[in-house]
Order: sequence, then structure tokens, then C-alpha cells
Amino acid sequence: MDQRDARDDWRGFEAGRIPSKRATPHLDRWLDALPPPAAGAPAPCLLDVGCGTGGLARRLYDRGFSVVGVDINPAAIEAASALAAPADGRGRLLRFAVADVAADAPPRIDGAAFDVVVCQLVLSIIGGLRERVNLLRHLRGALRPGGGLYLSASGVSDTINPGYARLYAEDLPRTGEHATYLSRDERGEVLYMTHHFTAEELAALVAAAGFGGVRVSTERESSSRRPEEAAYFHYVTAAAR
Repeated sequence: MDQRDARDDWRGFEAGRIPSKRATPHLDRWLDALPPPAAGAPAPCLLDVGCGTGGLARRLYDRGFSVVGVDINPAAIEAASALAAPADGRGRLLRFAVADVAADAPPRIDGAAFDVVVCQLVLSIIGGLRERVNLLRHLRGALRPGGGLYLSASGVSDTINPGYARLYAEDLPRTGEHATYLSRDERGEVLYMTHHFTAEELAALVAAAGFGGVRVSTERESSSRRPEEAAYFHYVTAAAR
């Protein structure tokens, strides 16, 4: 099995090349359906995990949330900090911090328990089962009871994309896990490890971390790094028990 440390891969990744999805229609619809805060209440607090250079965090702040964005990559956080905003009259702010949310110990994130946690695609690329369990456990720990989780992850796509079927098979001796492969650059150099989940696998992991009301929606879309190819993506919503 490949012994590379996925978290080290992401600490040193070139900030401007961190893959992300610009359009987030599932997230936008889910946020639209959340109950609005009571009149005069503070702005709801949202944690954006794996925020990269801060584009999504800024959009969420502009929607009315008080947002903390965290990422393991110091260069990405440095770039994101240009978007930061101080607290306004409702206590709404936008700030960024370096944090390793997949480590065994929970990260230190200043602030009260969050009302919402958003985690886009991070679970697929953070490492093996231990890191995935850690990540979900720490997301639960960051939320107040009843707080909402929105999470997206890559889905097993070998039935619609022969390229993924080949990668799963070729990289299995190195990854030791079905539907896990090594993402490579144009020169064939390994960038990071990616795991594709079944919907059942993903739902079970989220539930085991202390979430209820787990719902998984699966969509056929374009691959994040290969837009000309098809891939499945899972969109998960849940509430902290």
C-alpha cells in the first residue's frame, strides 16, 4: 500500500491549483431552505472546511453568514486572508485560519459552536479511513447540537468512465483500497490520493460520526480535473445529534 501522507501533499500544494467547483447549486438550495435567524439575532456561524483560497467562504459571507474558513495549506490561507472582513454590527465576520481537520486531535478553531459546517470534496482526498473518520468526527465536534452539515464527495464512477475503472485497477496495489487511485499531473507525477465513495459507504461514515437525518443525493456531472469526462458526485446533508 502507498505510504504517502495525503495531508503533507495538501500542505505543500500550489494554492492557485487547488481543484474546486465554482458552481454549487446543491449547496445554494440547501442554504436557501434553512430557517432564517430570528429578528435581531446574531448572524448564523458557518465553518468552511477545506476553504482553499476563500472564494466559496466569501460567497457564504455575502449571503449573510459569519464565516470561518480553514485549510491545511498555509499558502492558500495567506491568499484567502485578502478576502477577510472584520465583525460588523451583527457580529458577522469573515476570517481564515490554518487547521488540520483530519488529524487525530481536534483542531483549535476560535469561536463558539457553529450552526453550519460546509465541507466540499475534502473527504475524498484527505487520506485513508482513519483520516476520513477523524475529519467527520471533528466536523461533528464543531457543530452545536442540531447544527447542519453539508458535505460533498466523489462517487464510484467506473460504470460511466472507463478511465476511472483503469485507474482503480492499476493503482490498487499501491492504495490497497478499491475505488481509490492516485491523481497525477500532466507529467504523470502523483499529486494526491483520491477515494471514490459508494452512497451507502458515505452515509454509514457520516452516521457513525454522530449525525442524524443523513441524506445522500448522487449526480452525474463532469470530473473536477477532467471536465470532458463523466463522474458521479455525492451531496450529503445531515444534522448533529
